[in-house]
Amino acid sequence: MLLLLFGVGLYLQPIAAWAGLALLLFLRLTKVHSLLLIYDLTDRAALEHVRTLATKRTHMLSPDEYGNVSEEAWNRHLNTFIKKTLVPEFQRRKIEHLLAKDLKRNVARLRTRINRIIDRYQPVEQIFEYDGMTGREFELYCREVLQEAGWRAALTPGSRDQGADIIAEKNGRRVVIQCKFYNGAVGNKAVQEAYAAAAFQDAPYAVVVTNSVYTKFAHQLAHKNGVLLMHHTDLARLDLIVTSGAGSR
Repeated sequence: MLLLLFGVGLYLQPIAAWAGLALLLFLRLTKVHSLLLIYDLTDRAALEHVRTLATKRTHMLSPDEYGNVSEEAWNRHLNTFIKKTLVPEFQRRKIEHLLAKDLKRNVARLRTRINRIIDRYQPVEQIFEYDGMTGREFELYCREVLQEAGWRAALTPGSRDQGADIIAEKNGRRVVIQCKFYNGAVGNKAVQEAYAAAAFQDAPYAVVVTNSVYTKFAHQLAHKNGVLLMHHTDLARLDLIVTSGAGSR
């Protein structure tokens, strides 16, 4: 249709037809440039905050006590990130109107881009063999992960640990860790042990780490008492997590 109109206009008013085509191309190229700018600004912000975003996604997409994963909380977090971090920059560049034309669809596209950047950042998880592993071997594994991440981590004697399996220190932060190698869900007892051990060791951070999941009541008790519940795949990022205030009694 546009070509037909251009042809008719070129026959009747050549100058006007060429001027209209130039204007149309200008508007189209301007829109494309603005969209590319939106994507570029999104990528830059995601890369700048990728460590925090990766840690948040790991926690928000962790299985619940029934092994189910819900993306709702993570999508809400990304929506907030877009609203508070990206939109002000879009407004400064006067390109936010392109996002508002189909807000739901465009925000979903930005969430997809951010997730792809996190996927590229996330380190390949270390192969973890469960078969035949004992509880003490799991503690040794956790200590090794912490040491590779720069922590001074030591196993406790066992009989006199008051619930602590590992005591880790880094950058002046002292963390007491209770390791639970389970087939089933980890319950309240582990949270209570970690809390008591942190108090006994005079440590401000109490952590439970497991290869499994936690019960609903364990999550509730941990939240109330400032105990951090972790999966072993999060352990390499413990410093980032405690820096954000998580796990502080």
